[in-house]
Parts: sequence; structure tokens; C-alpha cells
Amino acid sequence: MNRTRLIRAAALLALVSTAAGATAAEGDESLYPSELRQQRPAVAAQYQAMIEPVADEHGWVEDGGTETPISRITLDGSEYVVLSGCKPHDCSAESLVTLLRPGGDAAVGALAVNRGDAGFGPKRSTLTWLGEPDREQRRFIAAYLFR
Repeated sequence: MNRTRLIRAAALLALVSTAAGATAAEGDESLYPSELRQQRPAVAAQYQAMIEPVADEHGWVEDGGTETPISRITLDGSEYVVLSGCKPHDCSAESLVTLLRPGGDAAVGALAVNRGDAGFGPKRSTLTWLGEPDREQRRFIAAYLFR
């Protein structure tokens, strides 16, 4: 493996580790995305606006599907809440990751639809970017989806 490939692999591993290891803020360890949306109407509105392009075709995104507890990360000096979920009973086929800023006005995220998984991961994936994520947000989201 040449040096450039090794550096890229290390950078991707670091990004994935950050995505996988992001921890919830104090008191949020067991707060799920659907609970957060119920507690905070502004968060629910951001989420609804973000999923609108995919909600008809992927109905499970309306309620978040099978969810994981929220976590918090910092990207480029801004704090984000990470919401994630997947299609019930078929997590390997479809998953969604959302980033939103507390007090922000728009959520960003991506829906991954995977096909051809024979136990080694998908042969083909389609990402639908939701909202307008910037480069760093896209890097984090993609790493989180494929961790």
C-alpha cells in the first residue's frame, strides 16, 4: 500500500471512529430522535422539512424507523445533534442520518439505500443528500452511514 493510500485510509478510519464514538451530551444518553422531536417542535419542523423529498417513497423516515440514541458532535467549531435510524427489519437496506444545530433553522442529512448485500456489505448504494450539507457535513454523514 503506498503512502497516499495509507494516509487516506487512516483519515477515513479517524473520521469513522469520530462518527461511531460521538457521545451524547450529559443527560441525553438515552434520548432517542423521536423523543427529541416530540420535546422540541422546532427540531420536528427541521426534520420534517428535510425528509420531505424522500418521505413518500420511504415511509419509515416519518417516524425515524429503528432509532439509535442521539449524540452530539462538533464540526468546524459548530455543535450538531446527530439523529440516526434505519428501515425496521431491514437496516442493512436503508438508513438515514441527520445533523441539526440546536437553535438552527435547517437540518441536513442523507438517506442511504443499499442493494446486493451478500454478507460483505452492499454492492451498490445510492445516497440522497437532504437539505444542503456542506463538504464537512457530507464527509461525516457518509462515514457514519458506512461505519
